[in-house]
Amino acid sequence: MFSGCGIAGALVFDDAGGPVPTAADVARMTDALAHRGPDGEGLWSDRGVHFGHRRLSIVGLGDTGAQPMTRDHLTIVYNGELYNFRELREQLRGDFVFESGTDTEVLLRAWQKWGPAAVDRLRGMFAFALWDGRERTLSLVRDRLGVKPLYFHRSDSAIVFASEVDALLRCPTVPRAPDLDAIRHRLLCSSTLEVDPWRTVVSGVRALPPATRLTVRSDGRTSSTTYWRLPEAGDDSGTELLPLLSDSVRTMLMADVPVSAFLSGGLDSSAITALARQSGDVTAVTVAYADEHGADPGVNDDLRFSQALVEHLGAGVDHHTFVQPNAVTLADVDAVCDMAALNDDVRHVNILANYRSVRDLGLTVVLNGQGADETMGGYVGRPNFIANIMDIGAPDDTRVNRLPSSRSAGGLSAEVLRYRGGADRDVLDFLKSLPGTGVERAHRLLVHTQLARVVQFEDFLAMRMSIEARFPFLDHPVVEWCFARPFERHLRADTRQGKVALREAMRGLLPDTVLDRPKAVFPYPELGALHRSLGELAADHEPELHADPLVASLFALPDKGEIKSLPVDSLWLVLATWRWHSRLQHA
Repeated sequence: MFSGCGIAGALVFDDAGGPVPTAADVARMTDALAHRGPDGEGLWSDRGVHFGHRRLSIVGLGDTGAQPMTRDHLTIVYNGELYNFRELREQLRGDFVFESGTDTEVLLRAWQKWGPAAVDRLRGMFAFALWDGRERTLSLVRDRLGVKPLYFHRSDSAIVFASEVDALLRCPTVPRAPDLDAIRHRLLCSSTLEVDPWRTVVSGVRALPPATRLTVRSDGRTSSTTYWRLPEAGDDSGTELLPLLSDSVRTMLMADVPVSAFLSGGLDSSAITALARQSGDVTAVTVAYADEHGADPGVNDDLRFSQALVEHLGAGVDHHTFVQPNAVTLADVDAVCDMAALNDDVRHVNILANYRSVRDLGLTVVLNGQGADETMGGYVGRPNFIANIMDIGAPDDTRVNRLPSSRSAGGLSAEVLRYRGGADRDVLDFLKSLPGTGVERAHRLLVHTQLARVVQFEDFLAMRMSIEARFPFLDHPVVEWCFARPFERHLRADTRQGKVALREAMRGLLPDTVLDRPKAVFPYPELGALHRSLGELAADHEPELHADPLVASLFALPDKGEIKSLPVDSLWLVLATWRWHSRLQHA
């Protein structure tokens, strides 16, 4: 059973004193994840260990794969998909009799046979907790690129974990205070340049980093291991990109429910849609924004290029277009509020609406084109990339020194700005520690920071709509291919163009108009209408904004009655921070 799910649990340490999490606490945490798994719930407890699971069924729609699942001395709660579970099952058939057709049971038996080394054999996106009753050891594990989330709080008495921070906060032993250092860093450098993968914006709440296994013994002893890293560049021989990417798309189409694909008309989404079409009929979803008057925008760039691809692919593409509004309501701000992160991008409202469009079509799974820009040099033609990281046409290693401050939020308080130098140094020191040429190091930085943030909000927003997002460009064999070759393989310096290898791979499969389309960022709503909407919202709640102590300490708010004068990004950030802090205080 492939399933995008929600997991929660706790381990109470031996001889623990003071308040400890209970089975009832874990039940409340699990209930808070119902949107991640509306198709089923399971709970399990044994001698201070409590597991909870919510299920969104994708493959294997029966109950034989219900979780938590126990086989012999091992019990697991698991969120994700193993795309190679059938191959692993064949390797394990001589050792075990399988009671279900699920990837969950395959993962459990793989761990039983190979121990922690089993994770090296897994291909997919996953986060899971596994209890070994014989060794009395809890293992928390996250996939290589961090597509599936896992958060935890460790005290002297217990460790508590969940797929979302909001669920963790249902446990009374978890603290409810902002991590001011983390918040200041993300305001000064943006949430896309957080170099500490363990850090969230809630004090005492940690994120399990990508490609990490955390081992917690029943006496509280804890250790962590990084089981995978990006490869260093070698030669340009071996397998070509197209077979790897084709296989990635093909495996991610496996489901017992219909699978769709986002189609913006850009290179990445077009490549995925075209490769999906090779395996059969495909549903493609394109989203545009209303014009400044709220009317249908007509045929804009995304619609024009997506329609060109649909015509190129011919019959077999069921193409749906949706028009999203520009206005933002307080309910919209709350809907995209992830307690793990500072929401500094108003476009998350529209990304959530994209997933809502998929749900409205009666679909459960969508292929998403995220990841190609960070792994294949997609930003090298963008003016802000050239200004603040590296101009491949005229390399200058000093340009990158401007990167952290270039992403700073506006309108920050003097207290926050005092930390400018330290925040910059954190990012630049981490960048210097990475291997490769200047432009390669910049993209390794983006994988560690920006891509980590992207998959975090994509999973969160998709799951808000009970939709599973899959990312073919983040299949780890594809990512390894991208960095195992000289990064120049992705670049063309004379035209300042990236994703050259991808364009070459898709030549003949996509129309030239799509292949040669300049890189475009995820679009904003119409800015005039958006500014009016946010300004009115901020004005309606101006007393609350001024009264919130966190907002007042982080931002230099204008005088009362003048808040509408703030620019769009500042209006959004002030409103989002206020709503985040309010939720934290009342969790």
